[in-house]
Formats: sequence, structure tokens, C-alpha cells
Amino acid sequence: MIEVREGRLGKEVRALRHAAPGQVLLQGWGERVSHRTRHSIQVDFCDHVIIDSPIQFLNHSCDPNCGVLLRRGKNSLEIHALRAIEPGEELTIDYATFEFEIHFMTSACQCGSPQCRVNITGYKDLPEERRAAYGQYIADFLHDLEPAAHKAG
Repeated sequence: MIEVREGRLGKEVRALRHAAPGQVLLQGWGERVSHRTRHSIQVDFCDHVIIDSPIQFLNHSCDPNCGVLLRRGKNSLEIHALRAIEPGEELTIDYATFEFEIHFMTSACQCGSPQCRVNITGYKDLPEERRAAYGQYIADFLHDLEPAAHKAG
């Protein structure tokens, strides 16, 4: 279904076959750590996981073709197609849908999307219209941080 290969930003994940909207493309879980790393995924207020699978190589886009389904209390993370994905297309996610703030991406975003937000920041800086558009693909714990996100933004 997917392959990991070298790309313009390092390792990237590409679709090998067509994927329909809503289709589960990847799933996994990993070791919990109490601090952020470059390849961790925030799964709760103070918890991150390092997933030893192609999930760790999904690059950021401000207009991704995949969403991260992450529910509190479940040791499972799924990557779903947000729209139809063609063979050879890179699979991308918006890091702001699961990270409250980003510490390791200090240079400008390179997603190339017309909707690019210029910098890769976290949920605290995600515009309201993007939060609404992502719907279920915003990690549950981030909804509890909404008042703090509004103050930070």
C-alpha cells in the first residue's frame, strides 16, 4: 500500500495504490516518552510516543492528504486518507493536529501549499477554520487545551 523512500526533505512515505477518502492507510503505536523528540507524536498533555513504523516518516503539510485519528485512552493511532490519493503521491499530515506546539521545526515550512501557514507551529497557532475543517482528525486532548490555545495565539 505504501513505501518509504528518499525525497526532497529526507525520508518520505508514498502511496503505491489508489486510496479512497476515509481509508485507513497506516496504524500503529509505540513507546511512550515524557518529552518531545523530532519523530515523536504527542498523544496526551505530557505524553508522546515514538512509533517505529513508516508513520514516523510522514512529512508535514499545511494542506495534508491524510489525517491522524488519535483518541484519548486508546493505544492506537490511525492515518486516514482525507481525500482520494493517487499512486506515487506523498502522504502528508498536519503536525498541528496532534502537537500543541512544535519545537524542532525552526525553519520555514516547505509544504508548497497555497494554504501554507509559513511556519510549522502547533495547535496553539492553528486557525479556527482549519480546526473546524479537520474535525475528528484533531487529537482529543487538544480540544481540552482550547482556552490556552486562544490565549497563546
